[in-house]
Parts: sequence; structure tokens; C-alpha cells
Amino acid sequence: MSSGDAFDGDGELAHGSFEVQHHIVASEESSDISRHATASGAVSIAPRQSEIFAKAVQIGGGTLRHLDSSTRGLIWLSNSRVDEFDSVLANHPQLTWVQLPWAGVDAFSEVLRRHARPDVIFTSAKGCFAQPVAEHALMLALSLLRYIPRRARATSWDSTFLGISLYRKNVVIIGAGGIARELIRLLAPFDTHVTVVRRRPGTVSGAHLTVTSDRLREVLPEADVVFVVAASTHETRHLIGAPELAVMKSSAALVNVARGALVDSDALVDAL
Repeated sequence: MSSGDAFDGDGELAHGSFEVQHHIVASEESSDISRHATASGAVSIAPRQSEIFAKAVQIGGGTLRHLDSSTRGLIWLSNSRVDEFDSVLANHPQLTWVQLPWAGVDAFSEVLRRHARPDVIFTSAKGCFAQPVAEHALMLALSLLRYIPRRARATSWDSTFLGISLYRKNVVIIGAGGIARELIRLLAPFDTHVTVVRRRPGTVSGAHLTVTSDRLREVLPEADVVFVVAASTHETRHLIGAPELAVMKSSAALVNVARGALVDSDALVDAL
């Protein structure tokens, strides 16, 4: 795919040209929704049109039309116009499938609760951003370990900050979804020891150790790099706070590519 659209900082669809080279990385919680298929019908794109999504619908065998009483599927392309989304769902009870723009759906949580019905399937972009986000997270970690921000601002040579190698370091990944799985794959050449912290018991392929979130403080003291990639929920708010930061090494790198709410910003500033 060589051209299409991207999302701007406000969660709106911005038009432009870009190349897509990534593949979906499904988490173990992903499921095949085809068995839940309901009445067929046309698909609408709102609150604005998008050439790339229109092509995707057509390639998938769907029929596009403007939102009306015959529409059965809705692709919603805004993460900020929540009230409008709520109104659309209320005025179009015939909808049986709704696709949301991001992997996370916390912005829509109240609306989804209001409109939850057995005959309506809500889907998100979970897994679609795993590869680029994991790639970005690794870049941030390497940048911190090698003091790139400090060196980029330097005006003279300074051998004080030589940097730290990622090879054979202890890595803690908080979250076990698609981003975590892709991170594990990217970290493999560095021969790191990976510990995954997840909500429910169970192993994660490629991880050396998997623990539940109640053991987070047990594994943080040995971490050289901590990646935060968990979903934003009421339970994960300030998952990294003063107690967690206090047990981490002063040299540890903390990389949060999840929602900002997972890290207590005030506690982080105090720790720094």
C-alpha cells in the first residue's frame, strides 16, 4: 500500500501519503469474529471519508454508502468526536458492526457500555500498530541507553557518557499483547533476559519469565530497561508510581509507549 491517510494528534484522520509495510500482530486474546456474523448490508465511513478505508472495504467485498437506515457496518475514524459517535449509534440502531480507529478504546468506554447489545460487534485496531510501536519503543530504549538526547544537544566532545549496551541486559515488559510479542521478537538478537508482567497467569512465547502484575515490584529491581505497553484501564492507572520507581535502578531506562496515565508523571519527575 503506497498511499493513504494517517491520524493527527487530535485523533482525527489526516490526509497524506505514506507507505505501510507492517503486518498485524494478533494477541492471544484476539478471536475470529466471523462466527458472530449478523445481517449483511452496506458499510459507511464517518465522520469523514477516507480513500484508503474505502478501498479496504471494496477489496473485502463490501459495499460503501453514506450512512442511512440501510447501513449495517460503520467505520468510525475519529478518536476525539465521542459525543458525535454516541449520537450516531443512538440514531442508527440497525448497525451490527462498528470498527473503532485505535487499538485502545478507553476514549469510547462510556459510549460502548451504553450501546452494548448482543447483536452488535465492536472491533478495534488492536494488533495493527504492534510492529511500528514496538520498533519505536526499541529505538527509544537504545537512544536512552546511548545518551542520544544528551549527545544531540552537546556542543563539544565529552567522553563521560559512553553509553550502555543493550546486549544481555534484563528487560521487563509490562503488558502481554501484540506490542509485547513484537518487542520480544525484536529483542531476541540482543540476547536479553525478558520478563513479561501481565494481568492473568500464563506464559508468553519468547519470554524467559512471565509473572502477574501483583509481582511487578519483585521484578523491577533487576531491570535495565522497562517497557510499558499495557492497555489503559482503571486498574492500570499509575501502574508505575513512586513505589515502583523507588525500587528501580537509577540507571534503568523507562520507555512508555502505552497511554500516559499508566505512569504517575509527578512521581516520575520527583524520581528524576
